[in-house]
Amino acid sequence: MADKEDSKFGFKNKEKAEETLVLLESHDMQYRKLTVRGLLGRAKRVLSMTKAEDKVKNINDAIEVFEKWLSENGGDAANKNAKTAGDDKVETVPGLGFKDKEAAEKTLKILEDRDPEYQKLAIKGLIGSSKRVLSGTKNEEKIQSIKDGVKILEDFLEKFETENLIKNNRAYFVYDVIAKLPQPEDKLQAEFLKAYGGPKAKGNYKHLRTMYPEEDDSTSWDIIRNRNIAKILAKIKEDNAKLFDDTGKPSDLHMQLIHWAYSPQPDKVKSYAATLKTDCKKAQKRKCEEESASGSSSASSSEDENDDEDRDGDADENMKEDKEENGESPAKKAKTS
Repeated sequence: MADKEDSKFGFKNKEKAEETLVLLESHDMQYRKLTVRGLLGRAKRVLSMTKAEDKVKNINDAIEVFEKWLSENGGDAANKNAKTAGDDKVETVPGLGFKDKEAAEKTLKILEDRDPEYQKLAIKGLIGSSKRVLSGTKNEEKIQSIKDGVKILEDFLEKFETENLIKNNRAYFVYDVIAKLPQPEDKLQAEFLKAYGGPKAKGNYKHLRTMYPEEDDSTSWDIIRNRNIAKILAKIKEDNAKLFDDTGKPSDLHMQLIHWAYSPQPDKVKSYAATLKTDCKKAQKRKCEEESASGSSSASSSEDENDDEDRDGDADENMKEDKEENGESPAKKAKTS
């Protein structure tokens, strides 16, 4: 039965991709993600060997459907953060705790609007720490307070898993690629990117959890980023806006997302950035060739002038020799005259 159903999955065009997603709805999420990733890989391999423009367009449309689905369900590159240096020490977000109900509620408030990936890791870490603390605590009142706090954290984690909130994780796009693209005109975005790629963070998004805008130290950069991304994504959905134009260039709204270090299709943005680099190299090469040609022309002109000077010099010398051979020096002629 599974083999027969698998044969119905495909990526030849947008309609086939959408039909595939409908067929997959009866399966568990893990199977759906693995299947879509597999189809994406095959589609990209077929695309690399396809020459017909209509087929290329159809497959690209199907790829976009699959990538959008993965983005919305937490299973694509857009939900995987850029790698960070393992030896880069990152400050801990202050105020997180589990000692009682109030501490747990404060923790959830501090984690609100931060990266879902970090929320999950932080809560799991606190629950793990609570178990170690409980094992060494004798005071019954403290034990009960800790259990009350942990219960709140466990309830949050259960809801997180049930609602698959990790799908809302907006993974940080690598700074080095953003730096190759046109920079933002918006002052806040420009300051954010300066912080992200600056001497402290150096492209490590984890530092942004304890870094703040110059004029406001009440809200950290990671929270500001996620709130702005949510607004832009809502606008894109409302307008049914495209992420790229026909040439593969990111749209204005998409560039706003990129300037907040996020893209629903990071691989495609990387490809576009690579074309900019190639175009830059080509332009530089043309400039060098033009300068070289201009230099050769100048050198040729200079050589021609030198040749003319040499020829004039030779003519004067020949005239002098002729006069001397006739027994008349230039000085004598001048005197005679």
